[in-house]
Amino acid sequence: MKKDNTAKNLLNNSVEIQILNLQELDTDEGIKLDLEIVPVREIVCPQCGSKDCWKRGNKKGNRKEYSCKKCQKFFLIYPLTDEEGEEIKCPDCKSPYYTLSGYFRGKRRYKCRDCNRKYVLNPNGRDDFNNLNNISCRWCGSKKYQRKGLDSKTKKQKCYCLDCQKQFTVGAKGIDVLIPPKEFDFEHDVWTTDHLGYEKGIQNHYKLNFSYVVQPWLKYFFKKYILYLSSTRFSFSTLIGKIEYIKTFSRFLLQINYSQEFKGINRQLIIEYLAYLSTNKYSYSQYTHCISTLKSFFETGIFNHWFNVEPALIRPEDWLKQPKRLPRYIPEEVMKQLNQHLDYLPSPVMRMVLIDIECGFRIGELTRLKFDCLKSNGKGDWYIQYQMHKMKKEHTKPISNELVKVIQEQQTYIKKIFGDSFIYLFCGRARPTTGRNEEFTPEPKLMKSRSFIGYLKRLAEKFEIKDNSGNIWNFQSHQFRHTVGTRMINAGVPQYIIQRYLGHESPKMTMVYAHIHDHTLRKEIEKYHESRVVNFQGEASELDETILSSNNDLEWFKKNVQARALEHGYCARPKVLGNCDISGFDGCYNCPHWRTNKNFLPVLKDTLERTNNVLQKAKNCGWKLQVNKNTPIKDNLEKVIKSLEEDND
Repeated sequence: MKKDNTAKNLLNNSVEIQILNLQELDTDEGIKLDLEIVPVREIVCPQCGSKDCWKRGNKKGNRKEYSCKKCQKFFLIYPLTDEEGEEIKCPDCKSPYYTLSGYFRGKRRYKCRDCNRKYVLNPNGRDDFNNLNNISCRWCGSKKYQRKGLDSKTKKQKCYCLDCQKQFTVGAKGIDVLIPPKEFDFEHDVWTTDHLGYEKGIQNHYKLNFSYVVQPWLKYFFKKYILYLSSTRFSFSTLIGKIEYIKTFSRFLLQINYSQEFKGINRQLIIEYLAYLSTNKYSYSQYTHCISTLKSFFETGIFNHWFNVEPALIRPEDWLKQPKRLPRYIPEEVMKQLNQHLDYLPSPVMRMVLIDIECGFRIGELTRLKFDCLKSNGKGDWYIQYQMHKMKKEHTKPISNELVKVIQEQQTYIKKIFGDSFIYLFCGRARPTTGRNEEFTPEPKLMKSRSFIGYLKRLAEKFEIKDNSGNIWNFQSHQFRHTVGTRMINAGVPQYIIQRYLGHESPKMTMVYAHIHDHTLRKEIEKYHESRVVNFQGEASELDETILSSNNDLEWFKKNVQARALEHGYCARPKVLGNCDISGFDGCYNCPHWRTNKNFLPVLKDTLERTNNVLQKAKNCGWKLQVNKNTPIKDNLEKVIKSLEEDND
């Protein structure tokens, strides 16, 4: 027993010696050990690098304490092995110098003092842990990463790159690490925003990777296709999507061992591809983008004489029926809870949320708001100016005075920290040194969308922000945009106004964003029956929305339409026609500019009764002039009253 303790003590204290040969000799004098002792590492001060150090003694856990004679600093040297006798060294740089860094899943975690790598010895019993050396991101080549557990299927180590924010699997079958060249090279499989003249996006998506397009002939012409699209200034995110969708076609060709290049692409192959998409359960959006990208690629290649394929390979019936889109707005009960807890967010993030609640920006528009985005027309009205990157144009939105104060507070915040050197209204934050640090340390860079929405997700978890079903609400940045559209349309704002406010190119896009609540629909139907306007022929009439297309709509209406109130309706005669020359109200019943609704039914019925009496007397007396004058009035009144009463029923 004594010999075991002796050997263990020597092993645990092997900071300066290493046991290479341990031999027990049984003699009458007791136990003798034949030891070969060699130095294993030099004692170097971590502060100044001096080797002139002296030992002060032992600390808890067999740690050796030393003192530097040069800088007078104390430091600790840890054992070379753990309690189980396993050698402690960094799996990356093999350095034996480390500090303790807590525990991971019940195992002691260490931090390398040379490369700052954190590690545990043989985690989860994997024998290959120490073989994961020189790991680098397969997307950008960076060696800065975090471990993200094991892949559920392959049981291989997953990692998260701290530079490009992409995940990769160590040892996964696929491409090698690809680092983009400084200068554009058509043959290289990685192109960047700088190569193609784009501005780096907010999502850090600044690379096009063609490596997964396996077939050389397909890759070559698809690169030409991407260059063609970039010359027409498609957005960079669109180009990334195009590559993702053509990768699916490349995988399909690889699966069926296709090798005939373009000459073998026919309708039968496309039908097999459509079946491949269906059997692999691609979503409607993925399915549609896959075939639309392929269709566009074929058409562009034929038009530019790059290659020839059969015409009409993809037909209209190949598209799936679009499913009904579910509303993505934030329910009012969730918005109420969010507003109650906004103060717990960092001030810059809280201001971002307040702006998005009122304006409904796309996340890229919100994070890229310029410092001087606040504009005034000199009449007390304020606007926010921003760049619509999706539409490639500038746009302005009217905002409330309360939001003006919020923006001015953020401008003061940015100017106080960065002065005039930062051109954006919102900045990013420095990476926290430990865990999920909720503190906001400003850094002169753009706020990432994942960071912004991460604050809201953690806020929802902390304060249990739930919907009516009792589920924690899963915040997404685009939900605020849908919420603005839904609120506006349920408040009675015309759709074409919402379209302009949200910056949509077509009414179809606005219809996706604006969800009409059931109670609003019922209210609008009742309102329609109450205030439906008809002309002198009893036909429904309303203002032409196409003429109301600028910010001066109301002013135009005041200047160009008389809109005089009458006892039986109102006059909509345009002012360009001059003043009305009809004498008396009876003439309105034959006028195309006269408008009325059911609120005037009592007056109209009374007028019809009086007109019938006049006509009866005129016929009895043979007054043809009076008969000819009042008959059209009688006919028009009967049409108007009938139309309004039918609508009332």
